[in-house]
Parts: sequence; C-alpha cells; structure tokens
Amino acid sequence: MIGILAAMDTEVEAIKNIMEIKKEELYQGMNFTYGTIENKEVVLCKCGVGKCLASMSATLLCTKEKLSALINVGVAGGLKEDQNVLDIVISDKIVQADYDTSPIDGDDGIGLVFEADEKLKETCIEAAKKAKITYHVGTIASQDIFMARKEYDRLMTKFADSACSEMEGGAIGQIAHVFNVPVLIVRSLSDVVDHHDNPMEFTTYAQIASKQAATLIKEMMRS
Repeated sequence: MIGILAAMDTEVEAIKNIMEIKKEELYQGMNFTYGTIENKEVVLCKCGVGKCLASMSATLLCTKEKLSALINVGVAGGLKEDQNVLDIVISDKIVQADYDTSPIDGDDGIGLVFEADEKLKETCIEAAKKAKITYHVGTIASQDIFMARKEYDRLMTKFADSACSEMEGGAIGQIAHVFNVPVLIVRSLSDVVDHHDNPMEFTTYAQIASKQAATLIKEMMRS
C-alpha cells in the first residue's frame, strides 16, 4: 500500500478526485481515506500544515499500515528564476532548513537532510514527461515559515540549491527514513518568489496547482 500525505483541503480533494474511494476512517484524530488510483492500493491522509502535524501523520501512517512508499504531495513556493507557476518540483533531497544546532555542533548542525528514494524519483520524472508537465529536480526546503523576501534571503544563503520552499516535507522525510519507507516529496508551484505578482499567484493558483500535482500522481500510479 502506498501512503499519500497532503497538508491542505485543496490538496486532499484533488487527490480524492482521482481515487476510487473504498472507505474513510478517523484514526487518532486524522482522516484516512482508503482506495485505489490506477488499481494501486493507496491510503490518503490530510496531515495539516507544518512539520509537527506532518510528522505525527507520517508516524501514524507508518505504524498503522505496511507501506511500500510514502509520497507527500501538494503546493509550494518556487525559489528559482527559471521556474513558473504550475511547474512541478521533484525531490532528490529534502532539508529541514530551520533546524539549527550550530552553536554546539558547528556547520554540521545546520539543517537536517534526507535523500528521496531514487526509484520513486525516476518514476515521477517519467510521469511528468508523459503528462507533459514542466518539472525540476532539486532540494525541497521545509520550514515552519510562509516564505517572504527576508526568509528567502536567509534560506538561500544556507541552502543555495533549494528549488522550492514548503512546510511539511522535511518532517515526512525524516519519519520515512526512521521507518525505512521509500519517500518522495512532490510539489506543484503556486507562486515563485522572484515573480512580482506573487500575492495574486498564490491565491489564484493554489487550487490549480493541487490539481496539477494530482495529475502527476495519477500518471505515476500508471507506472
């Protein structure tokens, strides 16, 4: 069974719309939706926003079900000039960018980094090509911060290779590695930090970006 985590209602509903739903269950305060996507058994959970809720939801999924993979899908803010709204970012690494124990650990205490599963990454790349979705492969940076200019400057100083910023993937990556479950973080860009119309972009495109991410997940399941 494949576990899918999404933070917001718009992201969850986009996934539900591509599922054949079998049942829904409330477990430890979290909503689990069971069903299939392209005949693959999946369980979908709305984790809520932020690393704390994301880690709790991922732990519940990994303890309740025997997962063959854990995928976190949703929207994010792009960080590169060559990106556009509705592009997809596929993780090769996931970093908790606001983790900092450098006063006692030096540079080794800046950020917690986790590798995405190579097979899932390659499957996602092929799915993006088949769906004709523009994609980028790179580091997904997680912080309990909604990105603005000063936070952007701080993040890129520490993690210059970050391709997008969001609030859950780093925690999910860590839990997946603890449970030895292959993990992938996939984000559809609802806004891009260097674009001047960002405030309008997020409110306008978050729902469309969620549907784009769901389209990619459906194509992945076909593979």
